[in-house]
Amino acid sequence: MKAPVSRLVHVYCDESRQTNERFMVFGGIMLPWTRLYAFGEVMREWREKSNMVRELKWTKVSRGKINEYKSLVDLFFMLCKSRRISFRSMVVDTSEIDYNRHHGGDKELGFYKFYYMFLLHKFGKFAVDTGRPLVIFLDRRTSSYSLTKFRTILNNGINKKFGGHGQLIRDVQAIDSKQADALQIADVLMGAIGYHYNDLHIAPGASEAKIELAGYIARKAGFTSLKIETSYSMKHFQIWKCKLGYKNRK
Repeated sequence: MKAPVSRLVHVYCDESRQTNERFMVFGGIMLPWTRLYAFGEVMREWREKSNMVRELKWTKVSRGKINEYKSLVDLFFMLCKSRRISFRSMVVDTSEIDYNRHHGGDKELGFYKFYYMFLLHKFGKFAVDTGRPLVIFLDRRTSSYSLTKFRTILNNGINKKFGGHGQLIRDVQAIDSKQADALQIADVLMGAIGYHYNDLHIAPGASEAKIELAGYIARKAGFTSLKIETSYSMKHFQIWKCKLGYKNRK
């Protein structure tokens, strides 16, 4: 028997990595179906009040908009505190990746393997533990990889690893981040995590606004830095440093 729609949880996922950066970050916002309308209303009101009508992105963080982005972070953690939203992420050390040895030289395949690993561990276990099915939305990107096939593989992995049954992943869809506030919030949080993991906040010429916002996010989460790994018991804000189990060596 299928779970009622009211049990559904939407997951909005993306990945963040600038060219030549060592650490890549996957992140996702989890939003119960019953909270979708209220979340949309809260974001609409925030956008009107702050005059932030365009897409929210880490790359757009600037001195002129730092207060607006800090108020967005305040809003996110307020929603976390009331258990209406949560964020989970995975950090990958790209210096350990050997695409030729482990992914047949196919970087696209390797990318989706990391996505699989992230979704399996950070959201698949949640689905099994709570019995709540998921609908996953990925930021749209040019790809020949079948999301229908990806969903099947992910469901099989969840059932095998965590003892799930049936199709806990109801759907995997690609959407435009410009149309999804949750994806945009995830982008800002991932950008901050990557900024700390890649030590960009201490690099020459670092953006003062990004330094300030990354530090602000860390403090709101209860840390001094985002270059950390949180425990699974921390439900609303998780950072997991993935151990690949192999090194990028010839």
